[in-house]
Amino acid sequence: MRTNTVDDMQKRQAAYSNQIDQLEMEILGLKSQLEETSHLNRSLKEQNKELQSNISDVAREDALHREQMIQRINEEQKAKEALIAQLNDKLQIQQENLKAIQDARVRDAERRAREAKMKADAAKARATAASRTDSRGIQKISAGLNKHVVSGQRPAAPKPSVKPATPTAKPSTPATQPATQTAATTSSPLGAAQALFDQKKYQEAYSAYNRITGANPASEEGITAAYMMGECLFAQKEYDRAILQYQKIISQSGSHPKAASATLKQAMAFELLADNETARLIYAKIVKHYSNSPEAKIARDKLK
Repeated sequence: MRTNTVDDMQKRQAAYSNQIDQLEMEILGLKSQLEETSHLNRSLKEQNKELQSNISDVAREDALHREQMIQRINEEQKAKEALIAQLNDKLQIQQENLKAIQDARVRDAERRAREAKMKADAAKARATAASRTDSRGIQKISAGLNKHVVSGQRPAAPKPSVKPATPTAKPSTPATQPATQTAATTSSPLGAAQALFDQKKYQEAYSAYNRITGANPASEEGITAAYMMGECLFAQKEYDRAILQYQKIISQSGSHPKAASATLKQAMAFELLADNETARLIYAKIVKHYSNSPEAKIARDKLK
């Protein structure tokens, strides 16, 4: 029994020893895994710190870039506002000058009308005085007849000379009127000015158009003539003056079809003056306000 018990205990001890060895091996494996895990954790922490640092750098660079962009946009906006204010000042000055010129023309027209009335009254008075019979019995002369100067007194000779002249003078007047009306129809002032423009006589055409606008600036012919004055200046490469001339049409006749054309030529003039930013603003204005016009299509192509 003792032998059997001892053998059995020895066997159990051997088994326990084996289990202890296995446990120690497993503990060693776990320690090794823990060390690897700890190493990985340290690596991950270092990588995390590096990523956070990179993210912070990127965020700072992005914030700096945004600030620079905002600052540049603000500077461009201020420059545009200053340019617009400058243009508005110029426009106001031109409008004041234009109003002064118009007032001067109105005063001049009133003065000419008064002088014409005075001359008409004087002529009427002379005709009335001439129509009265002289105390010496000289024949009456009406205002519609031709006047004949008689050097000396003749008792009855002037009567037959005046009477035959009367029927010949009357038919001559209606004969000349249709010819005058036909000439005025075939060669209107606007057509004559356009002929000068087509012949590239821009200064003469400008003066002719100016006379038309002075006569009636609000009429269809007056607006067309005002636009063509800008075309004359544009053709002579006087772009600054052309811009101001086009602005008169835009300010005074904004709903007229010529206003869109004037705005387009104004933008082209700025572009030729190398002021591309102002030209771009005016092209955008054409697209917005005259979206269905042919000028808007040209403006879109220019913006592209």
